Amino acid sequence: MTTRRDRDGDIARVKQFAQHWNELYASAQFEKMKELATEDVGIANAPESKSGTGLIYGRQAYYDGIVGAYRGASGTEKNLLVMHYEEWEYVPLGDENSFYTIGKYTLQPDTVGVNCWLLRREVAHAPWRVFRVINT
Repeated sequence: MTTRRDRDGDIARVKQFAQHWNELYASAQFEKMKELATEDVGIANAPESKSGTGLIYGRQAYYDGIVGAYRGASGTEKNLLVMHYEEWEYVPLGDENSFYTIGKYTLQPDTVGVNCWLLRREVAHAPWRVFRVINT
């Protein structure tokens, strides 16, 4: 049984994960960001998906999406994407190794949206990894 203290500790670790994500993005360390996702990460992007799930799968797709947001339509922009994780909702899912987040993000120059991550880890206290991503 997960206690309130365990849950609070998990939320703190998820916030550290999101902060680290922001720092890597701001410093354009996209290869390191790729490692923050599971190998079978699924990204909600129905128009681009060839899967019946409406998801695009894989770390390379995750990387491509992050780099694409950074480079923008021109391919030469340096758009800052920031997850506003301090204001997010954090929902543990059943076991201690799955966590759902939902909250605001901003993407320069003028995009504000909602980001959802389903995070997973192998065992308690293992690093969190992004398993599913939904951006609106």
